[in-house]
This record gives sequence, structure tokens and C-alpha cells, in this order.
Amino acid sequence: MGVTTEGKPAAEEKSLRPKVLVFCCNWSTYPGFQLSRLGEGDEGDREPIIITMCTGRLDPELILEAFSRGAWGVFVAGCPPDECEHNGNYKTRRRILLLKKTLGPLGVEPERLALEWVSTGESAKLAKLVGDFTARVAQLGPL
Repeated sequence: MGVTTEGKPAAEEKSLRPKVLVFCCNWSTYPGFQLSRLGEGDEGDREPIIITMCTGRLDPELILEAFSRGAWGVFVAGCPPDECEHNGNYKTRRRILLLKKTLGPLGVEPERLALEWVSTGESAKLAKLVGDFTARVAQLGPL
């Protein structure tokens, strides 16, 4: 077991890393997310990604399940409204807004759930959005 410079065991320090789950649209966002991660550190240092065929098919229960299983935050990335071939992003926006209203009474800050529109070629934008979201969630701490 390694020891960090602060004297904490490396395993303990790693467990304090924010647990963020990312849902990506297979058709627009996920290819860009793959590109944004080229050359990054270890696979274990990255946010887990769940690929959906369309964010419109993302069941809000999956997001609630992520929080119940210890996620500190959930980030949803979908097609921009004028680029989705299936209009799923409109469903996603409505569901996320309703879900954010539901989270507060459940004891979960609405800021722990984010929805962003990202086009296929915007890998740098996506990496920044996920990184910024992870930093905000880290400030909130674990649930």
C-alpha cells in the first residue's frame, strides 16, 4: 500500500475522489468523450461512462439508483436541441428539470445533477464540462 506525501494511505485518498457517473448519447456525445480522454491517466482515475442510444431513453430511475449507490454527482451529456434526430433531448430536458425538483426533498442537492448539450466534435468542451462538474461536486462532498 502506498503512502501519500500527507501521510494518508493512498487507498484512503483514492476513496475520497468524487464519484461522478456520466451518461452519454451514443450518437453525438460519446465519440467526442472518447477523443477527450486520449492520453489521460489510468482508467480507474476517470469518471465511469454509461452510453445510452439516446438521452431521451434515459430513465430517471437510473439516475436515482446512481445516487443511492454512492454517486456524488451525475452528468448527462446529449445532443444539442437542433442536432438530435430523435427529439430525445427535449424529453431529457423535461425529465432532468423534474428530477432536480425531486432531489431536494430526498436530501440530494440539485446541483449534483447536470445536463449539458455537446456536439460530436466538441471533445475539449465536453472534457472541460465534466471536469468542472466533478470539481463542483467535490466541493459538495459525498452524500
